[in-house]
Amino acid sequence: MSKFTERLKYNPLTGHNRRGIAMILAITSLMFMVYIATEVTKDSAVEYVVNSQELNRLKAYYAARNGMQIALLRVKLYQQAAGLNLPPGLSDQLDLIWSFPFSWPLPISAELNSVDRESMEEISNESLMDSSYTHTIQDEGSKIDMNDLASPSKTLREVTKKQLLNIFTQQIETNEDFRAEYQNTNFEDLVNRIYDWMSDSNESAGGGDKLSAFSQLGRGYPPNRGFRTIDELRLVPGMTDVFYELLAPRVTIYGMKAINPNSASKEVLLSLDSGLSVEAVDEAIARRNDPDKGGPFRGKTSAECLADFKSTVERGSRLAPEFDQIPMICDKVINFRITSTGLYGAGKFAIQKTITAVVLDINKSAQQIKTFVDKEKEEAGESPPPGTPANPGAAPGTPPGPASGAPAQEPLPKGPPRIVYWTEN
Repeated sequence: MSKFTERLKYNPLTGHNRRGIAMILAITSLMFMVYIATEVTKDSAVEYVVNSQELNRLKAYYAARNGMQIALLRVKLYQQAAGLNLPPGLSDQLDLIWSFPFSWPLPISAELNSVDRESMEEISNESLMDSSYTHTIQDEGSKIDMNDLASPSKTLREVTKKQLLNIFTQQIETNEDFRAEYQNTNFEDLVNRIYDWMSDSNESAGGGDKLSAFSQLGRGYPPNRGFRTIDELRLVPGMTDVFYELLAPRVTIYGMKAINPNSASKEVLLSLDSGLSVEAVDEAIARRNDPDKGGPFRGKTSAECLADFKSTVERGSRLAPEFDQIPMICDKVINFRITSTGLYGAGKFAIQKTITAVVLDINKSAQQIKTFVDKEKEEAGESPPPGTPANPGAAPGTPPGPASGAPAQEPLPKGPPRIVYWTEN
């Protein structure tokens, strides 16, 4: 019993030989310190990567903003130059101010001599911007404006509906797969639904109650207003992904109420009339891009512009009588879509930001609508209201303009061009 009691009193830590215990404590403490140091290092690395990526995103974003500011400056310079009384040869080259793409750092061509190449490289190296950007400016007005289906002008309503139907007609005639799938589809019903989206009437354009067609969308549809984005087309009953992808590059909600044959795309020009041949449109595009073939189409009024365009495309085409009602404008471009892309880094670590904006001249668009409405009233025998100026958009008391009927030139507003749409991705 006494021996057992002595063993219970034994404490190895009270002895003189404690080297093994001290080593165990030291190793354990070291392991804890290594673990803590590893976790702290890992957290610091994660924080560094997150913050550095956020900084890179800011650099890419402000590179895109810088590209957008340069693009707006180009549009402003173009608007100022377009208001000058320039010779015809020089005036035809004004589109180069906005049409060619721009990028930074400036691309260095192999055709440059060594002195110019070194100068451009020195300018790029001295710049404080270590990111890059590119921007493109496109004509937005020379597309089919969907909102014109509900325009106060009967001419615009009828022409716009005809153009939308021609898009599907052309596709059926030229695309075998599309024809096999949708040749029995009634596309007029689809266009009527697009109109019903905007109309404030409870009756559908195709007859019957329009609310029943939109019942699946829930309360508040149709909104009885114009389209605010192109993506709203997806909500129209009967609209499929195939139809949307066909319409999206050809339509807009920021049109200038007329087609500019000097800047409209091939697809938009083909939609003007189902009898237009591809060869005729190709010939028209070749002419407007080549001064030796005639250069851009000309005309101070819509009728003169249409006549010049028609003289080129009527050969080899079977144009409908309604073709003469299409509103056209050979004047300068007034509505633009600007896309600016900023880029920082390279490879899989590159960060990209894109800003898209639409610049719109509301005054000229309103003048265009007023011109059609006044003409329709005149043809109907209605007199214009008292105080209506001879020149659309002119102030009361303004003397009549030129005999050609072209609207008077308004002074260019101060400040940057008017932006009506802005999105960042």
